[in-house]
Amino acid sequence: HPCQCVVPCRHAPFGRFLYPLAPGPPEPDGAGLAAKAKRFIGDVTGLRVLGTNVYTVHHRVADRWRVGRIFLMGDAAHLITPMWALGLNTGVLDASNLPWRLAWVLRGWADESLLDGYEREQAPVAIRGAGEMAEAARAYMDRRDDGMAAMAGGGWGVAVTRSLLGVRLDVDGSGDWSMIVHGDSPRPVRAGDRIPDVRVFGPDGEVYLHDLCADAFVALYFTDARRRPRLPEGAEPGLRRYVISRWDAPLNSGLRDIALFDPGERATRRIGVPPDTAVLVRPDGHVAAIAAFDPADPQQDPVADAYARITGRRTREGALA
Repeated sequence: HPCQCVVPCRHAPFGRFLYPLAPGPPEPDGAGLAAKAKRFIGDVTGLRVLGTNVYTVHHRVADRWRVGRIFLMGDAAHLITPMWALGLNTGVLDASNLPWRLAWVLRGWADESLLDGYEREQAPVAIRGAGEMAEAARAYMDRRDDGMAAMAGGGWGVAVTRSLLGVRLDVDGSGDWSMIVHGDSPRPVRAGDRIPDVRVFGPDGEVYLHDLCADAFVALYFTDARRRPRLPEGAEPGLRRYVISRWDAPLNSGLRDIALFDPGERATRRIGVPPDTAVLVRPDGHVAAIAAFDPADPQQDPVADAYARITGRRTREGALA
């Protein structure tokens, strides 16, 4: 019966309990709620019901998220059940997706069309992704097996899915996106995924990948630094390039200032890319593109091509990438 489950939430120094309310019966009074709480925490003394609120699981999303200079985000763009912090986490994704776009356009680093990607990427997450999880929350509260399977348990995939850390955005407009992560171990990174925040070591000591891309696009070239790879010498604004290698760059290689030491290839294995692969990461931490590169030919620059497609900037040859 739906009234037989409870979701305890810790809000020290108080406690909050979420109970499903079956259709039909009246809302329990304070004494009834106290009795329900004691069924789960024991016959404690001094228990007081400080307040109650009846909440109906709902899901509403705005038809348009932008009109001219006005953008919607968070609850203004979508109202989603607070179960498992779906509404908050979806809003956090909004807040990380839009600001860097505004910054790039206002600085003249990107065409205004870059702003269109905000709604294109975030609306599916709110409409279909978080919406499906909201329905799973409703099923969970009703003790239906489908909701229990989707949202319960302590496995890695379930935890990443519930926290929205496993969201893969549609970064290229192809319609390829996902919110559900399966399995009990991390998967190789794909375009649209959030880059794992692994630790590497740069010229100034240890650094985490999320810190590297906090204010810039970052191109990570996974290769053997001992081979002295020749990186493109592009000067695109808002783009930084680094070599990631399990071996330290030679002193006279010209790479020491941009080399990131990856001891034991921990970062390389976690991201899951083969040797001589470039990974372009956006300022919000999502992977914009993954491409092979030739460490002996700096004229081939898949990173610059991808950056030009994203920003609308022109390539060195003068044509839009």
